[in-house]
Amino acid sequence: MRRPLLYSVRFGVPAMLLPVALVFAFHKNVGIRLTGPANNQTQKRIMVFTAAGMTSAMQDVAAMYEAADGCAVEINSASSAVLARQIAAGAVWDVYVSANRPWMQYVLKSAGQSQDEAAVLATDRLALVVPINSTADFDPDGKHFAKSFKGRLATGDPLSVPIGIYAKQALENLGWWDDLADKIVPAVNVAAAQRYVETGLCDAGIIYLSSTKLSSKIRVVHLFEESLHDPIRFQAVAKEGSEKGRQFLEFLTQSPKAAEV
Repeated sequence: MRRPLLYSVRFGVPAMLLPVALVFAFHKNVGIRLTGPANNQTQKRIMVFTAAGMTSAMQDVAAMYEAADGCAVEINSASSAVLARQIAAGAVWDVYVSANRPWMQYVLKSAGQSQDEAAVLATDRLALVVPINSTADFDPDGKHFAKSFKGRLATGDPLSVPIGIYAKQALENLGWWDDLADKIVPAVNVAAAQRYVETGLCDAGIIYLSSTKLSSKIRVVHLFEESLHDPIRFQAVAKEGSEKGRQFLEFLTQSPKAAEV
């Protein structure tokens, strides 16, 4: 059974359909503690801020760590951008996992840490997905996809959400962006984009290949060449001065059990 998330920034409907005030509230507050010990050492818990695309894996690793160490691990899952802004605003954290190098650099700079401290946890691919029973009439592998696709395409917000940034890079390099830009439904993170496709709110979506392996409600119809976008690398860093964070990151990067997740 999956461990429940302490905090989650996920929506069941496209952000553009939510009241503006609600979107603002979620992006600004998200229930994160903005006060407390600077390094979280007096509390018997580890605060892990993880990119949405790594949520499932991080839950599994957290359960392993708790069983081995006895220290509670609390997970805050959202887009890398939202998490980075929370950290910069003063949220209590021990480990940050990002799906995007620029947002990792943003966090390291705001924390006054070296740009070389981040460790690569995993790499990924971009996948075009549709609902499992989709009968959509378009050619995902052909050069005419952009013009033949008439529905709504889910992915992350191309302005800030990593999956959306990668998707826009790929579509631009294929020459598809101009035809598809007005069909894109921007989601707050990859998990939300995936749900839009699973529920039929969108006819297709661009998400991480690893995310597709956790759902029986979607199917992959196309994999984008890796040369079309920046490398997709999930990176992690422990907050300077957080011994608990350092220990968890060490477990995350060096434990054979964690490597199997």
